[in-house]
Amino acid sequence: MAGHPITSDRTDIMANNEENNEERLGRRELKKIKARNDILNAAVEQFSKKGFQSTSIADIMNAADMGLGTFYNYFNSKEDILINLLNRFAGVMSEELHSLMINQPGYGVILREMVMLTAKLVSENRYLLPLLFTGAMSQSNPRGGHRVDMPAPEFMGRFLELLKAGQASGEFRDDISPEIMAEMFHSMFQAAAFSHIPVSFERNIEMKLTLLLAGIGRKE
Repeated sequence: MAGHPITSDRTDIMANNEENNEERLGRRELKKIKARNDILNAAVEQFSKKGFQSTSIADIMNAADMGLGTFYNYFNSKEDILINLLNRFAGVMSEELHSLMINQPGYGVILREMVMLTAKLVSENRYLLPLLFTGAMSQSNPRGGHRVDMPAPEFMGRFLELLKAGQASGEFRDDISPEIMAEMFHSMFQAAAFSHIPVSFERNIEMKLTLLLAGIGRKE
C-alpha cells in the first residue's frame, strides 16, 4: 500500500513549527546578548565609580540587577570583563584608524586624531588609566586560584607604528628614535592624569599634544 502523501496542510504546520523554533531561538539569543551587554555596561559604571580593583563581581551584578550566579554564564572573571571592554575600545580605535588611513591626511593629523580619540575614551573610562601606566595588570582569579595576566590596551603600540611610518615618509624628524617619541606620548597621558591645572583631561592632552607634534615634526 502506497504511503500517504504529505498534504499541504501538514507541510504548512511543519513550516510554521520550524519558524516558531527559529523565532524562539532568536529571542533566546537576543536575551543572552542583552544580558551580556547589561553586565558589561554595569561593569563600566562600577569600574568608573569605584575603580577596577575595588569593584567586586557582586557590585557589577547588583548594578545589572541580576543574580550573582548569572555572571558565570557569560564571563569567567572580572578580568575577563575588562578584556572584553578593552576589545570594544580596540575596535573603535581600529575603525577610526582605518578611516583615517584611507583619506591619508598625513601622519601628524592621523596621530593627533588617534591621540584625541584615546583621550576621549580614557576620560570617559578612567579605570583605563592604570593600564596605560603599568602596561599590563596581573590579577588573581578567584575561581581558578591562578594569576591572570592582563594585556595592556593597544593604544600605545599604535602610536609607535604611526611614528615609525611618519619617520619613513619624512614627515617626522629621524634623529630621535620612535621608541623615545612613543614614551613621550605615554608620559603625556600620565602627566595629564595627575595634573592640577584647572582644565579638563582632554584639553590638557590637546595642549600637550600640540607642543609634542611641533617638536617631532621635521624642520624645513
